Amino acid sequence: MKMRVCCCLIALLIILNWAQQAPATEDVPGVGSLPPEVLKLLQDLNRQYGPDTVTLVSWLLDAATHSGSVLTASVRVTGNEAREDGTFLVFQIETGLIFNTRVFDQSGRLTVLWSKILAQAFAHLDTLQIPADGVMIDLLYHHKAFAETDDLSEHVDEPGSVEEAKFYFPGDPLRAFLGKKLSSPALLARTQVFINDTPVPYGAIRTETANGSH
Repeated sequence: MKMRVCCCLIALLIILNWAQQAPATEDVPGVGSLPPEVLKLLQDLNRQYGPDTVTLVSWLLDAATHSGSVLTASVRVTGNEAREDGTFLVFQIETGLIFNTRVFDQSGRLTVLWSKILAQAFAHLDTLQIPADGVMIDLLYHHKAFAETDDLSEHVDEPGSVEEAKFYFPGDPLRAFLGKKLSSPALLARTQVFINDTPVPYGAIRTETANGSH
């Protein structure tokens, strides 16, 4: 299953290069060998939402795959969500993560999602042009209490309850963050976060990196 995810990532990066450089897929080496249904999906994604959306999908998938996930990771764009503060293009991520609640409380889980998936994916973008006022990233994962010494890969058949974290990033602050003009805490201060549709107060997510910087 992991191999399939990696193949999809490669396909996304190929289609991104095509979208930015050429109007015909036949002119791009490797594209013709993609499964037709995958190629059509990626073409539709680019045509409807633009190449920056494909870029973000690519890196979100890469980050989720390398975040410590033990289940299959996937990313899809589900369209725009209208809110009082504008429209948000929705990216839904099946992270493949199983959290041990003896080790990670809610704040700890949010911190992992931010540091290992969202911040990692954003690090590859300089800007983001999308047909919406902002981005909503919807992350799904499992959580359950296990013995602290357990290997989580042994619990894939009974991974626990599904939890859903939603991050609403307004476009201007997100682009400022991507352009390194806004810090992580400043971005999160302007981001609405929900766990199972319950608002999460600012400060619940720790943004320190390994060297103590922000």
